[in-house]
Amino acid sequence: MLCSIKISSFHEQFDLALVQWYDYKNAAILDKYECPWLTLTSQFEFVPVESVVEPVHIVPRFIKNNEYLVNIFMF
Repeated sequence: MLCSIKISSFHEQFDLALVQWYDYKNAAILDKYECPWLTLTSQFEFVPVESVVEPVHIVPRFIKNNEYLVNIFMF
């Protein structure tokens, strides 16, 4: 989610992205099908859009609850 915030005391506008973070699903098995194996956390954070390095394609495992894979073959 992208948003723009204007702070009245500074009269500046900041473009921020609301990010929900992922963590590794299992510390012993960091990848599945040669892709990083992740789980969604409940942690949210606003980050400046300029700090985003590159897009990441997250693929949900539809038959599992809260399991995701990072598609490393897309980029």
